[in-house]
Amino acid sequence: MQRMARSVVAVNRQGRITLPVDIRRRLSITEGTQLEVKVESNTVQLRRASVIPDEDRWAYTPAAIASLTRALADVRAGRVFELTARDLETGNFPRRRRRAGRAR
Repeated sequence: MQRMARSVVAVNRQGRITLPVDIRRRLSITEGTQLEVKVESNTVQLRRASVIPDEDRWAYTPAAIASLTRALADVRAGRVFELTARDLETGNFPRRRRRAGRAR
């Protein structure tokens, strides 16, 4: 079990604390590292924040994840083909084959 680092720090007039250098090094916290602050009962917890830029949030929606899941299943099943930029520009790409027995 890893030893818990303990230090006493003071809060300055602006409400800031300074994390001791040994703790920052151990956790690879450098200038600009974003931390999440969580308060439970009488305890303050800090942990590295997972920040997703607004322009990338779409990739984490249920619809985007479902689409990716379907695409990966297609790759595993061998339902893939290669397109060139020219194919995309001209719309010259393979059409989906109709399954046998399906009505139009």
